[in-house]
Parts: sequence; C-alpha cells; structure tokens
Amino acid sequence: MAKQTPGLLKSFAADSAIAAANVCVVMSAVNPGNITLPAALAGKFVGIAAEPTPTGSSTLQIAVQLSGIAQVQSDGTAAINAGDYLVIGNASGQVKSAVPTGGTNVREIIGIALSSAGAAAGALVDVLIQPMVYLGA
Repeated sequence: MAKQTPGLLKSFAADSAIAAANVCVVMSAVNPGNITLPAALAGKFVGIAAEPTPTGSSTLQIAVQLSGIAQVQSDGTAAINAGDYLVIGNASGQVKSAVPTGGTNVREIIGIALSSAGAAAGALVDVLIQPMVYLGA
C-alpha cells in the first residue's frame, strides 16, 4: 500500500466478485450489509476496495478502506488535479473530478484529490476519503 494511509479497514461480503483494488464500492441494494460496484452510478458510497476478491473465494470477503488516504483509479475522462472533489465516474468504481453546476440532482463526493493524474483510465490518484453530498447536475 504505497501511498495509502489507512484510517479504518473493514471486511465486507460482496454481492459478486470485485476484480480490482482501488475502486469505489457502494452499499448493496439487494443484500443488507454487503457491498457492490456502483451500477449506473447509483448507490451509497462505502469506501475503496483495498484488494480484489481472492480467486476461488466462496465468501467474496474483501477489505474496504473507509477512512484515511487511499489510492483510487481514475475513469480517464479528464485530468484530475490535486484539490479537486472526486465523484464516482463509472459502474466500475473509478472516479472523476466533480464539476458542480446548477440543478437539483444529489451527487455524492467521495473525497478530495491529493495528487493529480492525466486523462488515463486506471491512473491512481491519492484521495482523502471524505464523503459528502451536493446538489447539482
């Protein structure tokens, strides 16, 4: 865990295998207490997967970082700059910079970027996990 400073790690059961570490996970809408990837960007942010589901796992248990500084994958749609607020960018749990605008949609911020990354999918960004919500487009 090169640049991570975990504040709190917790083991969760996943609804299905999570193939990559450093992606956002959300609360399961099907199995209370479980986590899943953010299908269609919907869901309540829980944390960042610290590991993928082990191959052959029957319980689908993984460690999820709930607080501290973590690394998370960029979705690659645009550059991320240190200081940007980050939101879940796709159903794979990768992130992008939040662009607050007018509107009434509730958006979940996962935290604040502490490093920058170019517009490359999978690039790792250091993030201070600090969940919050805002209204916007």
